[in-house]
Amino acid sequence: MGPVPDSAQEWYERVSAEAHRPAGWPASPSYPLDASGAPRPLSAPSAEPAREGEGGDGCPICAQSQGADPSGYLCWRDDLAMLGVPFQPTALPLVTYLMPRRHADLGDLTPDEAARCGQLLTHLERAARDVLDVPRVQVARYGEGVEHLHWWVLGRPAGVPELSGPHLFLWDQVLPVRDPAARRADLDRLAARLVELAGGEAVPA
Repeated sequence: MGPVPDSAQEWYERVSAEAHRPAGWPASPSYPLDASGAPRPLSAPSAEPAREGEGGDGCPICAQSQGADPSGYLCWRDDLAMLGVPFQPTALPLVTYLMPRRHADLGDLTPDEAARCGQLLTHLERAARDVLDVPRVQVARYGEGVEHLHWWVLGRPAGVPELSGPHLFLWDQVLPVRDPAARRADLDRLAARLVELAGGEAVPA
C-alpha cells in the first residue's frame, strides 16, 4: 500500500517548497470574476448544453469503470456504487468521487442506490479521518459536464484554515500536484478502511 501517508505538516512543507500552478479560472465562462477581478456579466438564458455521456452513450465513467481493467480508474466498489481515481492531477491529501455503478444521474437513483450512497458518504468521512491526516471531508456535486452522477469527495490537511470552505476545489487546481503513486497509495489505504466499515471490495492498482 506504499509509505505512510503525509502528515499535514509534511504536506504543507512539500507544497510550500514548490511553485503554485497558474490559475485558469478567468478564462472559464463559469468563473464569476474576469481577469481584472470584476464581476462578470451574466448571459441571457439559452438552451441547456449537452452533457457528455447523455443516455449512457459515450459515457467516460462507464467506459473506464466497466472496461476489462478498471484498476486505473477505481479503488473500491460494491454492487451499487464505486469510488473513482481522478483523471486529472490533484494536490490535496484526498480527492476522489463516489458514483453509482450503473449509468444514472442523481434524480435517477433507485431508493437502494440513494440509501447506499448516503451511507457511503458517512463511511468515507470516517475512513478518511482514520487513515489520513484530514479533519473532515467536503462533498460536492456539480453534474454539468458528465451525466453519470459523481460526488466529489475532498479532504484538506488538518490545521490549514485557508483551505476551509467553498474554495477548496479551487486550491486543488493551483497547488503543486501530488506524486501519482503516493496519491494512489492513499486511495488504496482509504479503500481498505472502507471495506472494513462498509463492505464491498478494494480494486487494487
